[in-house]
Amino acid sequence: MSALTLAAYAIDCADPRRLAEFYGRLLGWRIDEEESGDRWVELADPSGGAPLAFQLDPHHKPSTWPSPEVPQMAHLDVRVGTLDEGHERAIAAGAVQLPQPADQRDARFRVYADPEGHPFCMCASQ
Repeated sequence: MSALTLAAYAIDCADPRRLAEFYGRLLGWRIDEEESGDRWVELADPSGGAPLAFQLDPHHKPSTWPSPEVPQMAHLDVRVGTLDEGHERAIAAGAVQLPQPADQRDARFRVYADPEGHPFCMCASQ
């Protein structure tokens, strides 16, 4: 049996290109136009890993995290040098900072939402 590899990590959204452009700004990755279209847009990992993909879901509802009404289901953790650096990059890319969980105020991560309401974390390596 051959080894399995991750082909892509796909995120459902109402506007795949807009969300791909957001994460492209955040991560410094570029859209792979050969693999992209109206319903599916891929960001190529410059280190050769699996792409981050954005798939059209016209019924997408933003997460209401931390409220459980519309759960986040999955989220991305992005490693940065410091929390300040992560905050600056997230806000510059167009993210909105979400409330830090009360029991995690001293944690080495901060929670943000992308333009379609998917939560993600900026995690400090220092």
